[in-house]
Amino acid sequence: MTDKKHVAVIGSRGQVGTPLTKELLNQGHKVTMIARSQKTKLDPTIKEFIQLGANLSICDNMKDVKALSKAFEGCDVVVCCVPGSKEIILEFEPIWLEAAVLAGVKRFVPTEFGAHTKNLNYGAGEIFDNKKVFHEKLFKSDIGWTLFYNGGFFDYFLPNLRYFDEITTFGQMDLPIYTHDINDVGTIAARAITDDRTLNKCVQMDYNVLSQKDMLNLLHKYWPNAPFVYKHYSSAYIKYMKNNNGNEITAKKGAETDKERWGINYVIYVLGQLVAFTEDTLKASELWPDFICKNPEDALKDPKFVFEKEINF
Repeated sequence: MTDKKHVAVIGSRGQVGTPLTKELLNQGHKVTMIARSQKTKLDPTIKEFIQLGANLSICDNMKDVKALSKAFEGCDVVVCCVPGSKEIILEFEPIWLEAAVLAGVKRFVPTEFGAHTKNLNYGAGEIFDNKKVFHEKLFKSDIGWTLFYNGGFFDYFLPNLRYFDEITTFGQMDLPIYTHDINDVGTIAARAITDDRTLNKCVQMDYNVLSQKDMLNLLHKYWPNAPFVYKHYSSAYIKYMKNNNGNEITAKKGAETDKERWGINYVIYVLGQLVAFTEDTLKASELWPDFICKNPEDALKDPKFVFEKEINF
């Protein structure tokens, strides 16, 4: 049985950090939320977590190794739930890792929450190359680790209208796409980073899997009269965009640069490497077989999910 842990959460009010922190508290773990500003105390989510027993540690300079090390004292785990931008991965995370080692933290969990970076080779995509550079530092340090991979979030991978003006598909349509609801991702991630079985292991969420073709069939099933417009990007186009895009951010939503986004598309829809089941990877469905995830089919029935509003046809 896993003992209760003390977890320092960086990014506790983010899209993954919020359900992760809530689950940590529900499971009886001690939580220290790391924030940069005193104003964070006014945030409703932070207030709720404090009422549930979490501590809030203010560190106005997130590159101050000594201050962060002090904030991490007594913690068993440090988890990074902030978006994996180039700046975060290459400039901030190495400092957070150094502070964790200095504080005697037992396990460090970097920002992953997506494709299985550890199984990829350099050159697959800019964002993954940056993460692999950090992995080298992590594996050389005197600290344990867990790499958590959820595959995709519903919002990115089901063919809805949130990120494009058309129903948009990519590359190979028959590839298996593992997707999960954000709240389920946070819940399973909280369990993964505190479980003794997952130390120095990767954890892969694997509850839900559909191909893009499956997703479109479900969309047609539930919305046969919707006037959808469709667009498909070929594998050749994805490769071209991966190699020729820059640092602009032109997507409807999301913070990835165009170069990073097309690199992600290349890994998922061309290489078929969204998930991996390697020797050092544990399946979430085997670790927690009784957990029931939100079904992607239910999301595709929901007009608020597909269209972001109530709609009738």
